[in-house]
Amino acid sequence: MIRWFANNDIAANFLLIAILFGGVYSALYRIPLQVSPTYEFDSVFVRMNYRGGTAKDVEKSIIIPIEEAIQDLPGIGQLYTYSNPGRGWVLARIEDGVDRPALLEEVKARVDRITTFPNETEKPSVYIPDSNSFTEVIKVAITGNLTPKELRHAAEKVREELMAAEGISQVELVGERPYEIAIEADQEKLRSYGLGFQDISDAIRRSSVDMPAGSIQSTSGNLTVRTRGQAYTAPEFASIPIRAANGADLRLGEVANVKDGFEEGEQLVRFNGAPAMMVEIMRHDKESALEVAEVVREYVDTAEQRFPPGVNLYAWDDESISIRGRLGTLASSLLQGCILVFIVLALFLRPSVALWVVIGIPVSFAGGILCMPSLGLTANLMSVFGFIIVVGLVVDDAIVTAENIYSRLKTGIDPIEASVLGTKEVAVPVTF
Repeated sequence: MIRWFANNDIAANFLLIAILFGGVYSALYRIPLQVSPTYEFDSVFVRMNYRGGTAKDVEKSIIIPIEEAIQDLPGIGQLYTYSNPGRGWVLARIEDGVDRPALLEEVKARVDRITTFPNETEKPSVYIPDSNSFTEVIKVAITGNLTPKELRHAAEKVREELMAAEGISQVELVGERPYEIAIEADQEKLRSYGLGFQDISDAIRRSSVDMPAGSIQSTSGNLTVRTRGQAYTAPEFASIPIRAANGADLRLGEVANVKDGFEEGEQLVRFNGAPAMMVEIMRHDKESALEVAEVVREYVDTAEQRFPPGVNLYAWDDESISIRGRLGTLASSLLQGCILVFIVLALFLRPSVALWVVIGIPVSFAGGILCMPSLGLTANLMSVFGFIIVVGLVVDDAIVTAENIYSRLKTGIDPIEASVLGTKEVAVPVTF
């Protein structure tokens, strides 16, 4: 192959140009730019919430039915289960060589077919974790002397606007307190009406619910009947009837104080000494970490005018700075290596030899970049650091090969033959 390319210089030059342009195209359009390497999990996670359930209840009503439903699936190895009060997990190890998306869909289908879950359970979440979903690229801090509710509303607005921005698909709130409807019963009023706590619980369970009621067939088509009575706000809960007598309704708000607020417990998040909430922005799939960070910074620079006075936004913890700096180090190292190689070889060998050696260095890097998509590699801190290390190896190999060819030329043999013999002599050590 070395002799063939030496005798067919036009083909060699076309291949050089193709590798160079292919590497540039792959770097710009085919290789995702991320901060940390993507980690692929080898398990299917099934998570399910059971409001008010003990760990034993979770095991009996959730864990065991899910285990029985999926344990015989081809491609699943060991099962690991965790039961906590109010929540349970099932982790199914995926065997090597199994089609993960297909297995995930089969697990979802089998879990959805389970009909014995209690009414207090929530819809199960079945997924294979993606490391990109918990490795943020940049954060936005929302601060100001605001009430917790005002701060939460401002943070939710930031999240919605960033989700609508082009190039961003994963945004999460950090530091928020979950909303909660608190119902504090007045025991004196309950006793005066002859009621107890169970009556309040039964009334809420009976009235605050969305329930399908079948369908009605008519000449104009089928009509779906559904009861929509789920309460979501304090006024809606306060209007729930507890008891009706003589044409009058006793409502929940008359015997209890209904509060629409946050869960109990102290949680402090500060930024520059002021109350704050964080919005984390992650990259997904083919998105570029540098582009995501740039979009977020542009948003922060222009967003404050759309918020009330006193609300401040800051771009913070920008992880893309590290990958940007490492790319800069790679570019400067490559440029310095090419310049030094050209100067040294031009002085001690020939300028033409130095020129072709310098051209070969970026072409070799372009060839490596061209192979990255087919190998499933991305541009991240680890892979770019690998390229930085390889700069020295490529430069040394280029000098060794060029000097060996030049020493052959000095003996007076044909230039083509000198190129072939000089390259073959060092081909094995240079390759290794």
